[in-house]
Amino acid sequence: MPNAEHRHCVRHLHNNFKLAGHTGAAFKQRLWAAARATTIPVFEAEMEQMLGQSQAAYKWLKERLAAHWSRSHFSTVPKCDILLNNLCECFNAAILEARDKPIVTLLERIRTYLMLRMARLRETVWPHEVGPRIFGIVEKNSIESGHCIASYAGGGKYQVNSMLGAMFVVDLERHTCTCRKWDLSGIPCPHALASIAKSEHSPLDFVHALYKRPTYDRAYEGYISPMPSQAYWRKTGHVPIKPPVYRIQPGRPKLSRNREADEIPKGATKLKRYGIVITCRNCGQEGHNFAGCPQLRQGQPRGRARCGRRGRGAVRGRGARGKGAATANGDVDTTSVNASGTTASGTTTVRGVKRGRGVVSEQQQTQARPKFNVKRGAQAPYVIRKTNVFADSQAGQSSQAPSGPAPRSQAPSGPAPSKQAPSQSVPHSQGPSQPAPRSQAPPQPAQSSQAHQGSSSQPQPMVTSPKRPRLKSPAKRIRPWRV
Repeated sequence: MPNAEHRHCVRHLHNNFKLAGHTGAAFKQRLWAAARATTIPVFEAEMEQMLGQSQAAYKWLKERLAAHWSRSHFSTVPKCDILLNNLCECFNAAILEARDKPIVTLLERIRTYLMLRMARLRETVWPHEVGPRIFGIVEKNSIESGHCIASYAGGGKYQVNSMLGAMFVVDLERHTCTCRKWDLSGIPCPHALASIAKSEHSPLDFVHALYKRPTYDRAYEGYISPMPSQAYWRKTGHVPIKPPVYRIQPGRPKLSRNREADEIPKGATKLKRYGIVITCRNCGQEGHNFAGCPQLRQGQPRGRARCGRRGRGAVRGRGARGKGAATANGDVDTTSVNASGTTASGTTTVRGVKRGRGVVSEQQQTQARPKFNVKRGAQAPYVIRKTNVFADSQAGQSSQAPSGPAPRSQAPSGPAPSKQAPSQSVPHSQGPSQPAPRSQAPPQPAQSSQAHQGSSSQPQPMVTSPKRPRLKSPAKRIRPWRV
């Protein structure tokens, strides 16, 4: 079509503009302002601003004809001021499911889609003389026409003064305006609507005939005939054409186009932040964050010490504390604790007992002798009961021990049973749980034996367990057992 007007998509023109090295929001704004300009004076003013920013960018745009990408040089015959090829994009989105099908299936799906679309649009009912979208544009321009004052000059011509100080000439007989918006699109601009309101006519009467119902019906008066399935086609008797050799391409086939770096992704709810410098908290350099730090990718140690605690007071990391030291939650590192429960320095270590969020203090840990087994993650009553039993057994051993030093030949006494009655006291010589001595011990003095027998009739002093940490609720506290 040599006589048809050829135009370029401004979005793709801007992509080539960026590939030429003219990137940035300032160049983008100047390019789109020059493309949206409807008059030559406004177009030249925008190009002068582009020349002030970069002479190379101005030269690059001058090499492209403005009649292909700027409204100021478009022809007024087509009545179209679109700067993008959205019509092609809509068609590509409609055939997206059929693009990867064989040729016969592809054509059949496109035929069915067009047949149904034309039948649906043919039956569409308009509430006004023009289409719904054109009616919305007229209503929007009518609101903007409130800032214009029209004065009749004669011969269907009006002088329109804008609140911004500009002045326009509107010709209602020729459907033209100085701003050329009415000339390009065929829809009255705000200046024309102010003049139409002055003449007391309907705005829809001045809309171009291309946007009215008769033209719309002529566009959809034809239809695509339905077709039966392939089984009902007439046999020609010719040799069937074989399909070409199909080779499976490597990788997954692409269904969507490659998006630009500055293009807003589909379904995005947030805009990108411009002009913000990102600083890495690991190395302190700019241009990347902690997740993209090159030192972490190369396996180098972190540049900054990560001090402080995370979570509920826990200390993380292998080098936070030495082996055998108590951690923040009251536990003791048992890597250097031997089987007897003593560390390398000779001190007895016991795991701290947790109750809720609190832990047993260091003083309570030093009061306990050997360690006892407590399930990890056990409830507070179970831990308290095990603590009381352990403390009672140690208190019973200390009360039943003889006053003098025990001879080496005498066997050590075993621990007192935990199920013993609290009010009874078993003599040291008659304990049921004591093992048989290998050699008989020398007899004790008479005074000490009499004192020991006299103490059996008197009540023993109460021995309690070590002080326990406080619970959240006072109702859950358990009184210690008495020995």
